[in-house]
Amino acid sequence: MEKMEVIQNRLLAREEKMDEKLEKLEEEKTKLSNKQKELEERIKEQTGKIAEVAGLSKEEAKKLLLNKVETENQKEITDFIEKLKTIKKEEADKEAAQIISKSLPRVAVDAVTEFTSKIVDLPNEDFKGKLIGREGRNISFFEKTTGVELIVDDTPLTVRISCFDSEKRHIAAITLAKLVKDGRINPFYIEKTYNETIGELENIVLEKGKEALTMLNIPMMKPELVKMIGQFYLRFSYGQNLRQHCIEVAKICEAIASELGLDPVLAKKAGLLHDIGKIVATTGESHAKIGGEILKKF
Repeated sequence: MEKMEVIQNRLLAREEKMDEKLEKLEEEKTKLSNKQKELEERIKEQTGKIAEVAGLSKEEAKKLLLNKVETENQKEITDFIEKLKTIKKEEADKEAAQIISKSLPRVAVDAVTEFTSKIVDLPNEDFKGKLIGREGRNISFFEKTTGVELIVDDTPLTVRISCFDSEKRHIAAITLAKLVKDGRINPFYIEKTYNETIGELENIVLEKGKEALTMLNIPMMKPELVKMIGQFYLRFSYGQNLRQHCIEVAKICEAIASELGLDPVLAKKAGLLHDIGKIVATTGESHAKIGGEILKKF
């Protein structure tokens, strides 16, 4: 919520600055509008005179005069158009800031930050010796089996699991927590517990996907897609849990769609699924493109 308040305060400050800009631009717009009216009157007056002198129709005279005005005042006309564009853009930016500012208070999602490591609590300091094992046998087997690094240091009653792959990190943390609870630490139980965790994970992922849809009040989707949504739970993006991030985006999209009079359910779905490509994308691939290809199948 603190993060939301900071964003909202920034938007309000930006809106105040925009109000000042728009006030100046409105004055400029009034001047430009008056100048335009003056030019139109002069064109009308000159058109009549040219038509009378040259024996042309009013339309022909008007066209001739407009060509002359355009040629002689090209810079002023260009500046006029650019100023109008600026006014419209500032008005659009202000409206966008207002919509987002109104939408954010309706969104409340707790954020959990995790980058490349996860902490597991221990019942006592002696447990560190059991984890390491004789000649480092247990810790080496655990690291080889799970694909993570287990960091045992002087931090009281904790060990740290380090790995860039958030899914491996998560599985290793569950495995280690189970081993700590059981109390038996040896290669046989490490492998057994790890395999049990992998087996349980599919159901956990499916339940997490269903939970996200229920939380957002979105109708149930096909099991394959629900499972992919559930896999958000195992992944992190820029330090934030991907599941929490996508739920947050879904709620913001719903709120903005409501403000704009658009379909909030459709917007909510789009927000939830916007990062679906990250589940299968590898380094260098566009997760947005891959996500689009995945969703076409459903």
